[in-house]
Amino acid sequence: MEALLLCAGYKEQATFMMKHGRWDLLMSSDTHHKGVCLLARAMVSLNFQERNWIFHHLVAILNDRDDRRYVPAVALFIQLLKCPDLGSELEDAIVEEMGRLLRDPKTVVRWLALKGLLNLALRPEKVGKLQHLLPDVLERLQEADRDLIRKAIAVLKHLLAGMDRQSASHAAVQVAAQLLPLFHDVRPGSSQEIPSNCGHVTSKLQVLSITLFKDLLELVRGPNRRQMKEHVLQSLVPLLLLVHDERPNVSQVIHYKERADDFLGQTMAFLQNPQTPVREAAIRFLGLTARQLDQGSQDKLDAICDNLKGLQQDSKSSVRCLASQTICILEAFKNQPPACCSLWTLVHRIRTMCTAESQLIEAAQLP
Repeated sequence: MEALLLCAGYKEQATFMMKHGRWDLLMSSDTHHKGVCLLARAMVSLNFQERNWIFHHLVAILNDRDDRRYVPAVALFIQLLKCPDLGSELEDAIVEEMGRLLRDPKTVVRWLALKGLLNLALRPEKVGKLQHLLPDVLERLQEADRDLIRKAIAVLKHLLAGMDRQSASHAAVQVAAQLLPLFHDVRPGSSQEIPSNCGHVTSKLQVLSITLFKDLLELVRGPNRRQMKEHVLQSLVPLLLLVHDERPNVSQVIHYKERADDFLGQTMAFLQNPQTPVREAAIRFLGLTARQLDQGSQDKLDAICDNLKGLQQDSKSSVRCLASQTICILEAFKNQPPACCSLWTLVHRIRTMCTAESQLIEAAQLP
């Protein structure tokens, strides 16, 4: 390939590859597409006539779906989308092709498609037509491959930023509905894990999804607020338990009596979380939220205390001590009136904890 480029007069492109020392990427089937992407970056500097010929040739290969050439063709195709002088007459064909690539059965092709969308989404004038691909991008949040999910989150962030207010508000509600499962993404042994300022380990995907959720709250307008409030209520417990710093994890209680059972059910699942700070936060939140139950909810309070008693045998002394203290507090408050606090006070707390000043968020920023 190097000899071919030099003989064809593409010395600049050959030098680019040598400078980055990445010819080796083309030597492995696992990294070949990355090598082609790098080479395509050099091709962007070609003159318009040459790039236009390459682009149309690639479209023909993609339509033919020749298995031997398909993935390299996709890699070249998505990188050439960075060209600033792509004709507007090609936009519809490009968007249609990107939709097909996002649904391709090959993981590497879907990853490349998201990379190509990101190249386009960085140009605000292109976002209008890309909005039609939002459902396909949201589908990628269900992927098993976390690289794909992280790339999809990056695409969503730029798509939303380029939309008009009304479109962004409607889209924010759709995106929020898909993010909650990602808040729980902590998988031991992952290279994407990062230490928080509490010393426990958090996955980069978890932080990126929480950060995007915070951005969504700022985008919602008018009639979409009611739908977003439901997503906030569903997300509140995981956010308050998973996003915390050196200050007390939970210092407010939710004044939403009709949702108390839901909140308690969500919180109970976190009592078995492998991270000690999360178990501690769950215990505190149980102690606070349980006070929102009706006076006659003796059975529910007893069930909560029974679950907490199981943590009195926890391997961590801090968890054992906190569980015992919370049991005593709940026993004392069984006949006391419930405390109250505004839901939106807690929403403000979510925003505060997710600011750029948080060490957790800073550690997870994409390069």
